[in-house]
Amino acid sequence: MKLVLGTAVAAAILVGGAAVGIQAGHSNAQTPVPRTPVADRPIGGYEGWWNSTPLSGSTEGLPQETVTVNTRTGKIVDAFNRATKSTLISDVDYELVPDPAWPANSIIIIDTASGSVIEDFLIDERGVPLDENGRPLDAPAG
Repeated sequence: MKLVLGTAVAAAILVGGAAVGIQAGHSNAQTPVPRTPVADRPIGGYEGWWNSTPLSGSTEGLPQETVTVNTRTGKIVDAFNRATKSTLISDVDYELVPDPAWPANSIIIIDTASGSVIEDFLIDERGVPLDENGRPLDAPAG
């Protein structure tokens, strides 16, 4: 009986100590961290069918290299090279020649092999993609 009681007391002490240790470890992790709202964060690149890899792994028919142009500024803001997996603009040798036919206030994706615009979408002044009603895509519905 003493052995069972002693084991139960020891287990209770261990469980209590573990609970205190876990709580102490979590109290620091629960300190609020200031975060920038998603809409106010700088855009770090755009993703879409042009720079993704299908589950099958086959990239047949997908562009091998693209540049992303902000038509508000007329500048290349992103790049993707499938062979090197590089997203550095400096790794892409492409001479940008602005075209007045490009959609205004948009991001356009250019296949560097053909020079063709393969995708475009509206953006706000920060570069956040907009829906057809001019609202940020990540805005709550309503």
